[in-house]
Amino acid sequence: MRTLFLSTFLFYFSQSAFGNVVGADTQNFNPTPDGLDFVTVQSSETLEPGIFNFGFFLNYAVNSLPNYEDRSTQDRTNFADSLLSSDLNIGFGLMKNWSVGLSVPYLLAQNVDSDANPAFRGEFAETGLTEYRLNTKYRFFGDQNGGLATLLTMNLNQIENNPFLGEGAGPTFTVELAADTTVKKMALGANIGYRFRDPGAQLANIPVEPMDDQLIVSGAVSYLLTDYDTKLIGEIFGSFPTGEQNFASDRDISSMELLGGFKWDITTQLAYHAGAGTEVYQGSSSPDWRVYTGVNWALGPIYKKESVIVRQSGEFTASTGEDPFSGTGSGSETFIARDVLFKFDSDEVDEEFEEALIRMAAYLMQPPGFKSLTVEGHTDSVGSSAYNKGLSQRRANSVRQVFLDAGLPLSKVKAIGHGEERPIGDNGNYQGRKMNRRVEFNVERGPS
Repeated sequence: MRTLFLSTFLFYFSQSAFGNVVGADTQNFNPTPDGLDFVTVQSSETLEPGIFNFGFFLNYAVNSLPNYEDRSTQDRTNFADSLLSSDLNIGFGLMKNWSVGLSVPYLLAQNVDSDANPAFRGEFAETGLTEYRLNTKYRFFGDQNGGLATLLTMNLNQIENNPFLGEGAGPTFTVELAADTTVKKMALGANIGYRFRDPGAQLANIPVEPMDDQLIVSGAVSYLLTDYDTKLIGEIFGSFPTGEQNFASDRDISSMELLGGFKWDITTQLAYHAGAGTEVYQGSSSPDWRVYTGVNWALGPIYKKESVIVRQSGEFTASTGEDPFSGTGSGSETFIARDVLFKFDSDEVDEEFEEALIRMAAYLMQPPGFKSLTVEGHTDSVGSSAYNKGLSQRRANSVRQVFLDAGLPLSKVKAIGHGEERPIGDNGNYQGRKMNRRVEFNVERGPS
């Protein structure tokens, strides 16, 4: 997998595209670099610190290029042109509530079937790299159920003779707000923003003025089919000019597109996307038809992890820092251990986790002792619910056995497997699934 992404990355930087009377603005299918919730619409959620997401998408668009002479050559059954493009995306979580991303679109192939004068029809002179798109996202507030974030994106054009930007144009900047909320298994998201352009001089003999500023808006809805580890996703996205502009074409300068597809979580780290889209009206960057497919691969965190077992609640007097086992507790206490605790797809306890469990056992045997300890196993939703329920029970039993081997009384330690029944994160993305793969410990302190 790593070799595949490296080879793709090197291929992307080998060649730039050349425009004739078409530019990067004919492509408004832009997958998000974090790969968290939707396809092109941003949620408020950011990648957690140290987590990487790598994405690669292909999309095939029919009838998206403008024609400046014959304005009747395109319709939904008459395919006058097609573009095959790809997007390489990299997202990274810098710190809590702040992530960054890089997207690199690439025109792989085009086909133009038109009798119009080549000087006055939309096409690329050569295939290749079209732009670099850098973004950063900061979340003001929110949790797994929704929130509000702001995004800043900078587009660096790599197309020569791009009429939508003009000669000598500067970078394009976009500022957006992203909001989302979750109602049971349904997630809703919306983006609204303003695109600041720095257009150059109009290209000679081209009937297109460089684009000025734009308003952009988009919305998305998804529904998680837990039994199939799949999200159904619907999106609508578009852009609108803020002023009058000369655009002598068969297309409107505004654009709007409707998209529908699914995201299937093949493993806890790898997700597969596929779907199709169509224009809402004949816009400058909206194809009559679009199909897409892609993958997101997440890994990390690469930063130093927190303690294997952390305290969630309960009265506690610490003797050294925040170590949950270096002081004295009382009453009811709750601890939690997340993610890499067992061998892959197994109930064999990981060595680091076992060491933490032994330390916890020693802590529980200190005064005032404990009355009961309940070990609860939890999984994410990848796999069948019956399998996950059994796996979580076996894992809880394995943890219980470590405690018994460390000297805790048999009668005081109970193990329960809940499977995927009690999620605390979104099972529809990598980060939420990491939160859901956990073991919880509920302790009643005091002499028996």
